Amino acid sequence: MNYTKLGMRSLAIGLILAIAILPQTLGASPYSRRHLINSEEDELRIISQFYNYVDVITGVKLDNMLKLTQHFVQQLLDSIPPEDHGNTAAMLQDYIHKSEDLRHRPGSIEEKEKLLMELQQLIATIKSGLAKEEREDIILRRGLLGMFELLARLSIEERKFNDKFSKAATVLRVQMSEESLERRRDLFEILEAVQREQDIVVRERLFAQFKEMRYYNTIH
Repeated sequence: MNYTKLGMRSLAIGLILAIAILPQTLGASPYSRRHLINSEEDELRIISQFYNYVDVITGVKLDNMLKLTQHFVQQLLDSIPPEDHGNTAAMLQDYIHKSEDLRHRPGSIEEKEKLLMELQQLIATIKSGLAKEEREDIILRRGLLGMFELLARLSIEERKFNDKFSKAATVLRVQMSEESLERRRDLFEILEAVQREQDIVVRERLFAQFKEMRYYNTIH
């Protein structure tokens, strides 16, 4: 589903507004907190909104990450004098073209994740070629030091996403009755595990499980 679609945005706005009033919700009585959502139909509706909201914030995160990686790759390319351009420069230029194309059309989340993974492969390829002592590769040794700054900026985007995800998951949970929480126990256990996990590798694996549960917990 394209996260820029108006329908998804309107669904996400509802959850964003709910997040804005989260302090008041948490301060409500146990009865009012636990009896907002009770029917299976309402459960599917609100959980569908939650998944759509996650699509939105995932799209925003990936767009920001692509901007950062494209800027980094452009800096690497610009550091190589035109007369020294070779295979490495061609690979850098190809990545920039792919990133530009994807950022200016309604690309899917999967396409953006794939392109970010391609950057890892590109950097690995560049590093493997440094031993050849070609002019452009020698120049890139200095440029690759910028990877540390890039990784720091990407980590900031990931933390922003995690914070929004956790707040939305909390909003979702406090709107459910005890019966609803029991019916959707597997989903809420995964959500709690994702929120609690600090190891990024384990968290990604848990998040993948959360995405796999979408079909059985949402309206189609």
